[in-house]
Amino acid sequence: MKSRTGSLEMIKKINRQLVLETIKSQQPISRARIARELSLSKTTVSAICDELLRSRMVIDLGEKGPEKGSGRPSKMLGFNPLSACGVGIDIHPDHALAVVTDLDGRVLYRTETAMDPSPEPMAALARKCVEKAGMTQEKTIGLGVSLPGTVDRRGRVIRANSLGWQNYSLAEELGRLLPFPVEINNEANCAALGERWKGTGARADDLCYIAIGRGVGSAIICDGELIYGAACRAGEIGYLLGEIDQEMSNRNVLGEPGVMERKIWSTLTSCGLNLEQMFQAYVQGKEPARGAVTYFIRDLARVIANIASMLNPEVVVIGGIVAQYMKPVLPDIRAVVGVLTPIPTRVELGSLGPWAAAMGAAFQGSVHSKL
Repeated sequence: MKSRTGSLEMIKKINRQLVLETIKSQQPISRARIARELSLSKTTVSAICDELLRSRMVIDLGEKGPEKGSGRPSKMLGFNPLSACGVGIDIHPDHALAVVTDLDGRVLYRTETAMDPSPEPMAALARKCVEKAGMTQEKTIGLGVSLPGTVDRRGRVIRANSLGWQNYSLAEELGRLLPFPVEINNEANCAALGERWKGTGARADDLCYIAIGRGVGSAIICDGELIYGAACRAGEIGYLLGEIDQEMSNRNVLGEPGVMERKIWSTLTSCGLNLEQMFQAYVQGKEPARGAVTYFIRDLARVIANIASMLNPEVVVIGGIVAQYMKPVLPDIRAVVGVLTPIPTRVELGSLGPWAAAMGAAFQGSVHSKL
């Protein structure tokens, strides 16, 4: 009986999402048209619309007569993105980026602030951001938190070395301090969701996000859903090995920088130039930058080509600190990827910059969970 009840609840949630997405994309729209578009019964659609009207996610736009011929006018419905908000906080060892969005992903408020990474300051920051955004805690659907580490599906931090956390129930601790739900995820997963929601990903259902920042990692979205893996460690591309690594007995150690990660950062720091200078010097053909960046392009393109061949994503989005300097070399990366794999994929730079993870946290922790 429990399984059957769970299945019915899942069907109701899916139908609710379909109805809301139809209203968002085709507003103003009538209940009868929604039923025709989705092949759902008028009774089902009417019940969902009544629920959405009570929550104020949907608003009554008044009556509209039939376009052709005679007939009774229909009540038209529209989406109300300001009916609620979501909060996203991207946690770092000494600071945090926080954002409040409406249900359409429009930023109502954002801030970057120094902060001790512990539950009380996080909760205080969430409350402050909601107030600054002109919203209320009653209108706040939830809080999403992004952090650099491994997180399980229950919001327990398995390991976050830079924060000093291991087997830490962060979601539970924050849940005691806040009146709305809390979701926790790792930085790469949140950034992938952010870029898919309001960035370069353009709502692609099959996307891979590669983060090149203090570390090297990735996140995978397949058929619109994040892939976590058995131990919630999917996307650890910093641990990838090449043939030469096996011959040289290079090894990965859990919790330490991986072989690929060390290789990329060794290359990027080998010239004594900052990232912007190094990529510009590469374009100008100057050594040693040209040789170093050529190795960087080769290693990164090989990773992207293998991802394309295995997962067939519509787009690979490159983000993180390094990505903001990579525009001059993006054409060369694309060219090498095209040589290494026959499976076509778009390769793009992220457009949300340092705010990608905070936006994705707001999406997953609040907007996504309710819509």
